Amino acid sequence: MNERKFLYILICFLHPLRLFGDDVHFITWQFLGSEGLSLPMYTERVTVNDVTVFYYDSNMKSTAPCPKWLNTTAGQQHWEETTALSHSNRAEMTSALEKAKQYNLSGTYSEHNIYQGYSRCDLYANGTIKSVLTHALNGKDFLSFDIDNKRFIASVSKASIYKRIREENKARLERMVFFYKEICFDRLRMFLGHSPHVNRRNAPDVRLFERHRAGSTLLTCHVTGFYPRAVQVKWMGADLQLVDDEMNNVLPNGDGTYQTRRSVIKPEGSTEDQQYSCVVHHSSLEGNITITWGKEQKLNRLPASVKIKLL
Repeated sequence: MNERKFLYILICFLHPLRLFGDDVHFITWQFLGSEGLSLPMYTERVTVNDVTVFYYDSNMKSTAPCPKWLNTTAGQQHWEETTALSHSNRAEMTSALEKAKQYNLSGTYSEHNIYQGYSRCDLYANGTIKSVLTHALNGKDFLSFDIDNKRFIASVSKASIYKRIREENKARLERMVFFYKEICFDRLRMFLGHSPHVNRRNAPDVRLFERHRAGSTLLTCHVTGFYPRAVQVKWMGADLQLVDDEMNNVLPNGDGTYQTRRSVIKPEGSTEDQQYSCVVHHSSLEGNITITWGKEQKLNRLPASVKIKLL
């Protein structure tokens, strides 16, 4: 595998795909160990609602000090624990790479290797909680953690060796279960209560356009200026055909917000009586924004009636 492919993997690591969900706050840990690449040997990022609250890599002389907005006794304690966990994760990534080489877990020996970990804790408005932990080796699914049953699940046969190694330490398994059922949610609530950034919400601006391509008429719903990244855009109307290459494309704007677009092919012979509407769901809105294609291009809901959540 060449370095360009590994850099692509790193980009995916830094900007993981988010699924749409209403009224959910989440904290993620993204950690990565590498060798043979022009990258730090270890990188870790902690985000809350897509906002980075902690970052460390092995090229840094030390981890960042506790930020001023977290200057409380509980906050400082959590920060110290986050720093200690980062050192533990770095040792785990180093060990994982060494064992991958020792047991040839990647299938073929390579001087370029990368081991990724991704964990996430979701807290829903109704009190429901959900946690996941997954590992990948050289860009492929490798291992996941079954939190309820306190065991690892091998995604590929070669991962069974590392699965057994990780499960030998029963005390560590118990600590991991406790972390993903209790501690990560305590930290999420703490960051939600103190960070001036994680509750940021920007409502989307929605516009419809008509364009022509390969003899077809395309209706495009352009959605921009929204934050956080998770968004759902749907077209409503009879016999509309989606343009596949735009279905999951969310891009960053220069101001830290995001944009996306969804296009459909307008049916031939459609009349003015037929309505085609773009419906946008986003966490900044209590309901949705709906725009119907027509001569006057008016919002079904007037802008003044769009209610913005201030969290």
